[in-house]
Amino acid sequence: MKKKILFIVIFLIIIVVSIILLLPKKQQSNNKYLINLNDLTYQENDNKNNLKIYTQDEFNQFLNDYNNNNLPNVYITEFLFDGVSMYKTYDLDDFIEKGNNLEVTALKITNLNINNIGNYELTGKMEGMISVNTNNLKGNINITLNGVNIDSSSKKVPAILVYNKDITYTDCKVTIIPKENSKNYIEGGKLKKVSLIPSDELNSYTNYYTGDNKTDYSNYTNYYGVYTKEQIDNILLAKVQADNEDLQDGDPYYFYKAAGAISSDIDLYFEGSGYLEVTSKNKEGIETKGNLTFSGGIGDYVINAEDDCLNTTTTSNQNNARNTLTIDVNTLTAIVDASDDADEGDSIDSNGTLIINGGTILAIAHPGQDAGLDSENGIYINGGTIIATGDMYDEVSSDSKQNFMVLSFQQSQNIDTLITLLDSSNNQIFAYKTDRTYTNLVYSSPKLENGTYYLYKDGTIDGTETNGFYTKINNYTKGIQLGYSNNNNIMGMGGNTPPDMENRQMPSNDFNPNANREKISDDKENLTPPDMNNMTTPNDIMGSASNKEFIINSISNLFSGINELTNE
Repeated sequence: MKKKILFIVIFLIIIVVSIILLLPKKQQSNNKYLINLNDLTYQENDNKNNLKIYTQDEFNQFLNDYNNNNLPNVYITEFLFDGVSMYKTYDLDDFIEKGNNLEVTALKITNLNINNIGNYELTGKMEGMISVNTNNLKGNINITLNGVNIDSSSKKVPAILVYNKDITYTDCKVTIIPKENSKNYIEGGKLKKVSLIPSDELNSYTNYYTGDNKTDYSNYTNYYGVYTKEQIDNILLAKVQADNEDLQDGDPYYFYKAAGAISSDIDLYFEGSGYLEVTSKNKEGIETKGNLTFSGGIGDYVINAEDDCLNTTTTSNQNNARNTLTIDVNTLTAIVDASDDADEGDSIDSNGTLIINGGTILAIAHPGQDAGLDSENGIYINGGTIIATGDMYDEVSSDSKQNFMVLSFQQSQNIDTLITLLDSSNNQIFAYKTDRTYTNLVYSSPKLENGTYYLYKDGTIDGTETNGFYTKINNYTKGIQLGYSNNNNIMGMGGNTPPDMENRQMPSNDFNPNANREKISDDKENLTPPDMNNMTTPNDIMGSASNKEFIINSISNLFSGINELTNE
């Protein structure tokens, strides 16, 4: 009997030890690191140490530590490691310009790697990037920014990159926290496409290409012969499968990429009451392949980008991706570059659902076919003060909990045009002076109660403004009064059935972006496709602007054909 019990005990010990050995990376939730980016040192508890640095010449040593699960929780590399090799600094354009014999070099960049759950507080300045490997991790990674300046723009990579091979992964939560009373600056953006067509199966991929694309494909086999099929399975970043119809210039059928100055393969959260300014001179501002959440009603954010300032996107081979974008801040200013350096960009763009719960938000799109607020599955405004401009308008849901109005102008508004809204008692509700052209403006605020309002162009104003938005108006002298030709009928949207205002349900952060997908698809199928050569915008629907009373109620908030009054 004793032998049997001993055997059982030994057997259980073996099982426990085996489980421990098979557990993913060491994951102590109480890890606390104070990291100085100036001298690349860190303090854990009372001990101050130099961060371990792996140079490019020490890549084999790095691989050995990586394969033996012996990497520190936080360390420096002179390269970006994708799970197979040092990331290569080329894309197809290099081959087209220089030929198929281009010598490939590794990306050399100071890269702070976070490799475990825990709390990391960063201070100081660094020309480089922060990489966060969340693969197989369970728990929270909190990254506090306390007076940091991180710039990776010269290398055209994200300044902060959160990566995971599975964009549906939710066991690890990454939160970026601008610390109270701190100012933080992030600049960077874009990770070039990297071919993931396996070098040992090149011929089997030719059927994805036709015509000139197939010719280009055969010309650049060195470009595609980067990894084997086995190596592709080891990639730590989310892989993307291109749509066949989108392939051009010999693009790889599989690749990985990021876009923003801050990019994440999984859900990303922002909290904290400090200031964070994000600038992208190459692509998007903050971009995720999962949900993007700003919470707490605190924090001040400024996002400047040459494409979408905020974007939740997805990949064509991941059908269960989450793309909800939720905003509850103190202030958020998201402005797309209007210079020749950028040719497009929505200000706030969700490929899922866009939910705004609070904050003073200025969302200014590129002056072109873009929108201040854009969403695939619905825009819900439940609180805050919002000004959003662009040349396109994406429907704001009537299930929003807060009143809003959409102003669609007969003609594009010129630079320095001042638009002011007054209530029936001549109180100034909002004023905005644009630095670019636009045709559509969305406004929402607790000030916008049911009632009658009047709209004016130009005039003189005295007050406090930021990026053209007047947060305080001391005095306003009326300019030209504006009217509209039609309301509640923009782009076929609106309707005559009032929503149930008493029983509106506020979407939560767990709101299912696919819940109304079938209905939305059905609605789209019933729409007549526009004639793109003779396309009219909402402001072309009606004729003269003869209505001067902008009446807000449960079913009246969309006003088109806005121009100078013709019946005065």
